[in-house]
Amino acid sequence: MIEQIKNKIHQLVQKYEHERDYYRTSRFNETQVRNEFLDPLFEILGWDIRNISGKNTNEREVLLEESLKADASTHSKKPDYTFRLYGERKFFLEAKKPCVDIKNDDEPAKQVRRYGYTAGLKISVLSNFEDLFIYDTTAPVEEADSRNKALIKAYHYTDYENVAEELLRYLGKDSVYDGSFDEVWMDITTNVEQISIDKLFLNQINEWRLLLGQQIYAAMPTIEISYLGDVVQSYINKILFLRVCEDRNIETYQALLKIADHNSYKELVSKFKEADNKYNSGLFGELLSDDIINNVSSAFWKIIKQLYFPESPYSFSVFSSDILGRIYEIFLAQKLDIKDGELVIVNKPENIERDIVTTPNVIVREILHQTATEMIIGKNDSQINALKCADIACGSGAFLLELYQFLSDALIDYYQSHCPSVLMQTSINTYKLPFGIKRNLLVNCIYGVDKDFNAVEACKFGLLLKLLEDEDVNTLSSFHPILPNLDENIFYGNSLLSPENVPSELVEEINPFGFEDRKFDLIVGNPPYMKTEDMKKYTPAEKKLYTKEKLYVSSCGQYDKYFLFIERAMGLLKPHGFLGYIVPNKFMKVGAASKLRKLIASRRILKTIVSFGAHQVFEDKSTYTCLIILQNSERDKFMYSEVSDFSAWKVRSKDSNLFYERDTTMLSGDTWVLCTDIQMNLLDVISRGTKTLEEIVGKDCIFNGIQTSANHVYIFIPIEEDRDTYTFLAFNDKIYQVEKKVTKPYFVRAKREDALNSYCTFTPNARVLFPYKRNSRGKLKLIPLETIEKRYPLFYAYLMDVKSELSKPSRDIQPVPTTANEWYRYGRHQSLDACERREKIIVGVLSLSDKYAIDKKGTLVSSGGTAGYCLVGIPADSQYSIYYIQAMLGSVQGEWLASLYGEIFRGGYIARGTKVLKQIRIPTIDFSNAEEKERHDDVVRRQKRLIVLGDKIASAEGNKRKQIPLQRKFDALKQEQQNAINVLYGMTESHVSKIPIIKKLYAAN
Repeated sequence: MIEQIKNKIHQLVQKYEHERDYYRTSRFNETQVRNEFLDPLFEILGWDIRNISGKNTNEREVLLEESLKADASTHSKKPDYTFRLYGERKFFLEAKKPCVDIKNDDEPAKQVRRYGYTAGLKISVLSNFEDLFIYDTTAPVEEADSRNKALIKAYHYTDYENVAEELLRYLGKDSVYDGSFDEVWMDITTNVEQISIDKLFLNQINEWRLLLGQQIYAAMPTIEISYLGDVVQSYINKILFLRVCEDRNIETYQALLKIADHNSYKELVSKFKEADNKYNSGLFGELLSDDIINNVSSAFWKIIKQLYFPESPYSFSVFSSDILGRIYEIFLAQKLDIKDGELVIVNKPENIERDIVTTPNVIVREILHQTATEMIIGKNDSQINALKCADIACGSGAFLLELYQFLSDALIDYYQSHCPSVLMQTSINTYKLPFGIKRNLLVNCIYGVDKDFNAVEACKFGLLLKLLEDEDVNTLSSFHPILPNLDENIFYGNSLLSPENVPSELVEEINPFGFEDRKFDLIVGNPPYMKTEDMKKYTPAEKKLYTKEKLYVSSCGQYDKYFLFIERAMGLLKPHGFLGYIVPNKFMKVGAASKLRKLIASRRILKTIVSFGAHQVFEDKSTYTCLIILQNSERDKFMYSEVSDFSAWKVRSKDSNLFYERDTTMLSGDTWVLCTDIQMNLLDVISRGTKTLEEIVGKDCIFNGIQTSANHVYIFIPIEEDRDTYTFLAFNDKIYQVEKKVTKPYFVRAKREDALNSYCTFTPNARVLFPYKRNSRGKLKLIPLETIEKRYPLFYAYLMDVKSELSKPSRDIQPVPTTANEWYRYGRHQSLDACERREKIIVGVLSLSDKYAIDKKGTLVSSGGTAGYCLVGIPADSQYSIYYIQAMLGSVQGEWLASLYGEIFRGGYIARGTKVLKQIRIPTIDFSNAEEKERHDDVVRRQKRLIVLGDKIASAEGNKRKQIPLQRKFDALKQEQQNAINVLYGMTESHVSKIPIIKKLYAAN
């Protein structure tokens, strides 16, 4: 294979060398070098330059710049070649005539670097075939940069044959499509400071925001701060829009710069008015008087000058709307505010305690691939134009921008097959839609809603810039006004609440949006993720309305806001319409989502689930997600995929894009247990001869820890003790004594690592104050305050000292106290009786394996979500040993079953609360059968020996001479135990080898 490639390169080089002198003259132009040499070279490297394979426009491998623009001015020109992976730009190639000396001319190098940097690419290529240079494009371009700055590789045409394998690795199609391209260029290093375009441009916009805001605020000190933010955003958009249009040859190049050089506010006002008349899209409405613009004009001049080279490192001809959308998504998380008399940028309240992330383009495209691709099958141009598509939490419009591009490409493909004369040819086998068709498509098909006014404006802005991509003054000359008004497409409002759901006094605050009779063929997006607690904190009025009159079935318990968006979107679909969202995958398992699961299951509309497991889809954000695809028509089957290698998945590797067909009848409101075919077979094997833990021990023997709702007050570590009392340092830095009789042993999680261990004798490490006693009927009751004062004066004195802390309104006590003297009660009464059991297994809720410690001291532990503990007891009349249950829970099978029912986090941590534990299957024992009873007893004996060995290993810490042989003995015995457990589960070595190792499968990526 490689020899054939080298031979083809050899022949191409020979052709060039044969008439090299002619090729290096000015008579041999750029179009010719592309057609005769650069096209063939990259075809040899595997690229389908002219789309001979006939791929859909949306997935074409290479985009070619219009040949007729090859000699266009530098500012308006685009790269000659864009090499792509399923629509995602990977690198540019800028072609020059061989007579252009790219080895000694700095400008072509800076040009290609600006292209690549503005597009957010790792590398880009400059070539006149005589030479081929690969540049690092991760750093901004500076005026003083030479042609050698950021140069990674330089090849002369005489090298091409010898470096064929290197060129294939660096620039070949297979390298891009198998993911090795990303690995090769993952860590590019140059001698310049690297800062991504997203961060650089965001920093710049924020500087402009403050600069312009400060000057407007000084001129208009009574302006409302929220309106000031709107005005500033509007004027930045105006200038940015006109600057982008200059590089697209829609506006006269440097028109804004000349106005800035003239310091003429009148010319600027005139330019805005002219643009308003020309575009008429609402972008150029007059928000400030001429006098105010005059007063703040110095800010405008600074902003304008920073949008031209050398102050600007960008090439706005390739400044795509999706890049701008990513920048605006983060921009929108903040706002202008006044702090101590100064204008500052702060996080919006709902974003103070959370990071704002943008949806990666690969996710957006995959959701469209799973939905829109099927939606357009068999549709003609009229039917495509009649489609109604929406994002009902659109933000800055990432999904709508990609969706609009998808529909545009779909129309191009349709016309190529059915009516080519409609299209405008731009290069060989390359076409575009006439502007009028693009304009109508946008207005007819694309809809969005968002509760953030600035997001709505940013979304409109991005869509209008998107509409103008690949246009120039010639293609737009017959349109007046040029742009549509998108006020009836992109709406400012709360899409979860209709006007009839909101009391009149809350309408202004909540801004409900009524969809009326609008229904959609497709709804896509990344809806807001917001926990119940955060809704209570930031949008309390809204939250109350979600549960009022059962507006949303899914708004129960500790629900998340994205539950509501799924339910709302389901109700907005046309028959057979599609819904595609990326959401946290916990909805498939957590109890709070049971009603949402039941709703989806009962309607039988689940089409596809793609689970990313513990892979992190969002940069620098620990969120465990999945794609959920619904179609509004009953179906008997759905598809499930589990991504094991995210990098391979992104390039659509077949091994990482395996789908498994499942019956919709398997879905209900219970946990959705979804796994591969092999794992389903294993689950079937495990299900034979086993029962759930709940069936073995009873539902009352699986319970949560206590909830004091004031652990810092009740829990202490003694610093001294005598026969009757403990002395301790309290949270308020005072020293107290309390009677031992009002305390219980307690286990507190260590700060660094949870010391809980299945294979060590469990010891409590703290005490908890316990204001409860059993009455004559054996029921635990709160000790009356007067009794405490009389019998436990030390405890009483402490309670009186901390009464203000325990009486804080934020301390939620349920059920609500019926008397004034119950302020010292625990926050919840749950599990108090059960926790007092002398013998039980303590389970770390969020933990790796081996976190099932046997307690024999009546120790209490706290519940508290994933940070707490739950417990398993054994009924007094049960013949099962607690050691047998411990062994099964900690086995390979037990760990895997926990992962199927519980949330999994990076590193293999599994949330194994009571709901999960109840479902873990345990091999049953017929105790009347001597052989089976002996198997049970063998496991028990082995488990006890393992704990003894674990204690010895712990006591030998630091002494490797002792520890190593002990550890070796422990490991051998543990494997022997696992082998015995395999037999009890009816599994062969072949079965066990197929059980996924959770820690490995969910290693941090």
